Amino acid sequence: MRNKKLQRFYSRLIGIIFILFVISHFIPIPYQVMEPGIAAELSPMVKVKDGYKNQGDFLLTAVGSRRAVAWDYVYISLFSPEDKELTAISEQLPENMDMNEYIELMAELMEESKLQAQAVAFTQAGYQVEVSGEGAEVVEVMEDGSAYNNLKKGDLITAVDGKKVEMAADAVNIIKNRNIGDVVGITVLRDGEKLNFNLKTLELEGNEGNPSIGVLISSKGLDYNIPGEVKFETENIIGPSAGSMFSMEIYNQLIPEDITGGKRIAGTGTINLDGEIGRIDGVKYKIMAAKEAGVDLFVVPEENYETAAQFAGDLKLLKVETINDIIKYLESDIES
Repeated sequence: MRNKKLQRFYSRLIGIIFILFVISHFIPIPYQVMEPGIAAELSPMVKVKDGYKNQGDFLLTAVGSRRAVAWDYVYISLFSPEDKELTAISEQLPENMDMNEYIELMAELMEESKLQAQAVAFTQAGYQVEVSGEGAEVVEVMEDGSAYNNLKKGDLITAVDGKKVEMAADAVNIIKNRNIGDVVGITVLRDGEKLNFNLKTLELEGNEGNPSIGVLISSKGLDYNIPGEVKFETENIIGPSAGSMFSMEIYNQLIPEDITGGKRIAGTGTINLDGEIGRIDGVKYKIMAAKEAGVDLFVVPEENYETAAQFAGDLKLLKVETINDIIKYLESDIES
């Protein structure tokens, strides 16, 4: 009799545990799971009109991000898997910005990244390119940033550290490549008056590890003249971090010789109109995605190299500062 009661007890206990286990897979929690995303060939996504076909491939890499459920919290907290981490949604979003607004901002930066990638690629291939913009307009000033009580909504940023700013991505790339605690010079136009501010870069909550002055910006008066047509099909991919790979794919379609040498080359990094490649977030997960895709080489911004090297294993890394670094390396690799 006692054995039967114990059996019923354990059966019910197992049943309850199973039900809780199943339910935990459907209860959303206010966290995002960060994990390896895609490593996708760019030739189907980026098409230069009358461009050359190539044997090798450039691949963009992305961090996977999804809404966490209760089971994710339990699993990741208990086992600390190397390929997953939890991030509070509130920490990911800039102050006074909801998720939809953040996605819109990242989509805008992606479009600017495509524009800059085209301009750089056509220039490298010997074409005359004209790109212009009025600057980066301040859309929001965060209370915990150094810009608070200095910059105002509606200010037009025209230069950072003396470098001309024609679009939002210019300002973002310059500041991202400073160290936390550095002072940056910000030049703005406010009601027709030119003003200069020296602002200290800070590490803001939700943006750990990245220097910031605490403003949200968007491009104003953007215009460009590129002597060619490039079509992009990049649904569900946002942000500026694929700029370097976009540029290399476009460049490779513009020149007669396949600069990949038939290899599969993945990478990451923002790009500006000077061809400078900037740091990105989530390089650990991008390396993992590239390894899963079996690439031959991974291009990484200099400032991300140390972290990338910790997870690269046998994957060969190419540390770069500019688009010229990539081109020169690949050209010499073909020659050898």
